[in-house]
Amino acid sequence: MDQLLGHSITYRIAVGPQQGRKVFTLQTLPACDPDERLADAVGNVSGFSLHAGVATKTHQREKLERLCRYITRPAISEKRLSLTSNGKVRYELKTPWRDGTTHVFFEPLDFIARLPLGWP
Repeated sequence: MDQLLGHSITYRIAVGPQQGRKVFTLQTLPACDPDERLADAVGNVSGFSLHAGVATKTHQREKLERLCRYITRPAISEKRLSLTSNGKVRYELKTPWRDGTTHVFFEPLDFIARLPLGWP
């Protein structure tokens, strides 16, 4: 399990014939300046970011429900998931990464191996 987690964090393929290689990405936008940061970002450590700036009071039931629906949503969107003609799993990112990556491609087995560990 530690090996799978390590590969997930470093964007490397964890299983199969491509094990250890970087995940293929498609970049269509120029990379952003690394100094550009979101003003409201709360934390960014080891490639993981956390924004914990949302709170609700006890009487704000609608806001609490919206927050609960957000945190219980699926890890990935099936609408942005597809298979390529050569059998790879293609996932379209909702927003491009800072380096311009818009899609990531996986071997089916590696895609499944990454699901329980988080995304991407």
